[in-house]
Amino acid sequence: MAEIILQNHYALLALPPLWLLLLALAWRRRFKPFGAFLLRLAILVLIVLALSRPVFVPPGAVAQENRSQERQILLVDQSASLGLAGQQALRAEAARLAQESPHSVILYFADRAFVVNQSAPPFEGGNTSFNPDSSNLAAALATGQQLLNGQPGRLVLLSDGLANQGDTPAAITALTRQGIPVDVLLPDEETLQTWRGSQNEVSLTKLNVPATLRQGETFGVEVTIHSLAPAEATLNLAQGETTLAEDVVSLEPGPNLFTFETAAQEVGPHTFEAVVAPAEGADGQAANNRLAAFTQVYLPPQILVVSDETGPASQLLRQLRRAGFAAERKSPAELPTRLSELEPYDGMVLANVSAQSLKLEQMIAVQEFVRSLGRGLLVTGGRDSFSVGAYEDTPLADLLPLTLEPPPREERPPVALLLIIDHSGSMLEKSEPATKLAMAKEAAIRATEILGPQDLIGVLMFDNEYQWVVPFRRVSDGAELLQIQRDIATIPGGGGTRILQALQIGLPALAAQQNTSAARHAVLLTDGKSFDGIEGLEAYDTVVDQALEANITLSSIAIGAGADQELLTHLAERGRGRYHFAAVPDELPALTIAESDILRSNALQEGEYRPSVFAPHPILRGLQNASPADPAELPTLTGYLAQTPKPRAEVALQVGPGDPLLTVWGYGLGRVATWTSDLGKEWATAWQSWPEASRFWGQVVGYTLPAPGLGLLQLTPQVGLDGVVTITADGVSATGQTVDLARTEAILTAPGGREIPLTLRQIAPGRYQQQVRLPDPGAYRLSVIQARSDEPEETTTTGFVVTYSLEYGLPLESTGTDLLRQIAATTGGRTFTLSEALRIADCQSQATGCPENESQSAEPASLLENLKSKIQNQQSKIELWPWLLLTALILWPFEIAWRRWGRLRIQ
Repeated sequence: MAEIILQNHYALLALPPLWLLLLALAWRRRFKPFGAFLLRLAILVLIVLALSRPVFVPPGAVAQENRSQERQILLVDQSASLGLAGQQALRAEAARLAQESPHSVILYFADRAFVVNQSAPPFEGGNTSFNPDSSNLAAALATGQQLLNGQPGRLVLLSDGLANQGDTPAAITALTRQGIPVDVLLPDEETLQTWRGSQNEVSLTKLNVPATLRQGETFGVEVTIHSLAPAEATLNLAQGETTLAEDVVSLEPGPNLFTFETAAQEVGPHTFEAVVAPAEGADGQAANNRLAAFTQVYLPPQILVVSDETGPASQLLRQLRRAGFAAERKSPAELPTRLSELEPYDGMVLANVSAQSLKLEQMIAVQEFVRSLGRGLLVTGGRDSFSVGAYEDTPLADLLPLTLEPPPREERPPVALLLIIDHSGSMLEKSEPATKLAMAKEAAIRATEILGPQDLIGVLMFDNEYQWVVPFRRVSDGAELLQIQRDIATIPGGGGTRILQALQIGLPALAAQQNTSAARHAVLLTDGKSFDGIEGLEAYDTVVDQALEANITLSSIAIGAGADQELLTHLAERGRGRYHFAAVPDELPALTIAESDILRSNALQEGEYRPSVFAPHPILRGLQNASPADPAELPTLTGYLAQTPKPRAEVALQVGPGDPLLTVWGYGLGRVATWTSDLGKEWATAWQSWPEASRFWGQVVGYTLPAPGLGLLQLTPQVGLDGVVTITADGVSATGQTVDLARTEAILTAPGGREIPLTLRQIAPGRYQQQVRLPDPGAYRLSVIQARSDEPEETTTTGFVVTYSLEYGLPLESTGTDLLRQIAATTGGRTFTLSEALRIADCQSQATGCPENESQSAEPASLLENLKSKIQNQQSKIELWPWLLLTALILWPFEIAWRRWGRLRIQ
């Protein structure tokens, strides 16, 4: 923004008295002529302004003039990611810039920031006064903002931009709000590589071990090594004092994953350590070549297998025991009904158990076993499970990750549909918008429209007697379909109602279609007012059970509010179909069409199927031949039940045209897994001889189990980025009440074996906490003893890992350039490279002219550049006083002429 500067502003003091004098003279003449008075006033103001010697300063000159007076805070990164050479280079650059600018302050930072006393440099003798193992860029920016203290100035950031502590975005926002620009150094790749002093960097980035294990459980230890270039290194993996593996490994650029399998043996805490030793000269930083991990091994979990099938259940018991589980079997009749009797078990398996073989109390106990106790459940398929096991509308259906609706099929084998339509006198009762019989006929006609040309349909009408309106025939299309619909439309009204007789005639006729149809389904449409009543339910059950043996399902639809819903509900449940109630006429066609789902996709699928991985999932971790890349190695199946996953379910294995085979989800506090094939009695025989069978079933059951060791004293260690560990202990009594005012002592065992005693202080009801700084990386063992007044002492042991600093764990091919550019762009600062600054320093020290683009690109400007800018500013200033005097002289003759002309007018 341009400015006008008054070099003699004291001259303006003469303006008020001169204005008063002029006003007094004009008053004597009554301001006549008034125009001449205004001209005299303007001439007076112009003369006084000219005496103040005003100068016009252009916008660029103003900015340069202001910048030469600004304070300059140099933020110098000294974290370990720069290397010793990089740290020295940035210190030298900061010193040079501070000498060239008269208002500079140097601020070094790593884990914190501090101002340098230039008379006593803090880097001599190795005394840095801070920890270089972290980079807190946010603290540096905030400290620089505080040093400016609202005064004009700017920050200059010399860093690689690899911040790993503090809230950098918040610090940038605070600078932007105060209008403080930040100029940043952008080190190029070549400069960074020179600073780090190595063409390669090998680092251990991950050591993954399950946090909790069961005794006897087989698990994998995953080691990830990152390398910038191809290299060879020696990898050593140890569990405690025992070496698990020591191999020479070949490393490719990027992450390299190595997996080692072992088994959990002894109960208690265990530590693992991985060490990588690259070849000489192939690594630039040794601090990131060692990682540790911790795990806790617990007693084997207790598993209850519920099944009537002794063979497959016994095989599953053996496989679970080989996988490290303590398993036992009970029949469905022996399943406890009280939740307290199920509490000793960690998990349960329902192996092809029908809902009809369980009491409602047993199913509710299983539901609460998962939902309230947080235990695990595996439900396996078979001919008595899921949708064919009458799970619908039971507590079991609610906890499953699958709906009991088979998925629709684009292509399917021919099916047979039998519609049994009541045309008794009660069906002729008026109902809006038509009679019940008209509603039933409309529904039947709509049902024919969803069948394919190869499907069979039969329509049986009944009252006191029965009559085949449409004997079983193929639907076909065209004239044949039209004729079927006309026959249905001509169903007349009749007399009484005999539902049992209609079932005894229709269901056997449908069973006779087994050679031409893969699925057979019957739908009974009636108002349910049968002369047979409900006393003879045994006769109904007999005919329905015979139909079930022929794989025929029966559904019922009650038409109107006066329907015998008790009888129709019983028939649908007995026939493994569905019961529907059509309260208004418009509902009946939609309900009939919904019944077509049973035909359009039959749940029971038989043939030869090869399962495949639907998506990578922890339940399949470490299994050989269980990957999307090689699904052909999984064992085959000869049958399964096609079901549909619920929205939140996670499908791990699929089969057939994408149907879920192995599915899991969380239910309440627990987990539920489903396997839609059987355990090997009929469909999954190949899985029993699979070498990975024991591990597979162990992982499936183990995935559903709760975390072990949930005792009365829970420990939660949290490791902060600054090396401070927060240890939290939550204590409850056996009755669930918080434990307060208890003496809580801890012993922390360091990687070298040194024991550190700690006392945890109570900070909340039942919660005790302490913080400790642990600079040494490695696995730490934590044991806490809580002395309780009314109960025995509670002792808990856990562990945690302090990894090496993030300064050594960052991928060293990155530069942090994006963050540096963001800081400059957001705050309105500029960017410059180290080479640009040095070139400008050379040309200015030689007193030679620098190229204009170089002198403008380097920030901040050197002292010589500031002097040149001052000379240019002097040349660009414009003196305004001559123009003001010239204007006054031009106006003077006009004032004289105006005054004389006014006198002539008065005369």
